[in-house]
Amino acid sequence: LCNGILAGLVSITAGCGNMECGSAVATGFVGGLVYQGSSLLLQKLKIDDPVDAAPVHGFCGIWGVLACGFFDWGKGFDHYHGWSGFGCMMNTAGTACQTGYGGSAIGAQFILCIWVILWSGS
Repeated sequence: LCNGILAGLVSITAGCGNMECGSAVATGFVGGLVYQGSSLLLQKLKIDDPVDAAPVHGFCGIWGVLACGFFDWGKGFDHYHGWSGFGCMMNTAGTACQTGYGGSAIGAQFILCIWVILWSGS
């Protein structure tokens, strides 16, 4: 039970500054499922992790980073908050919201996860 709660908290940590409440709840709930599945996977592979640190912090952390890109919505799927908190990312003139960032943002999240896995595995 405690690891499931931690998994939800770890999952929402990456996106806590720019996710809406409903998206945060969904991210935490899916984080609990990611924890349960990854814990069972490690047991099935006979990998010893007595406190389930890898499922909580590793797998759920990766889910949280990916959820940042998936659930960072403004007025719709085309508005991306990014580093702007709850305001949209503005164009260079500062007059209008930039659009079309969704795929690039999710791609950047995937690349980040791959690099962190490679860095921690070396």
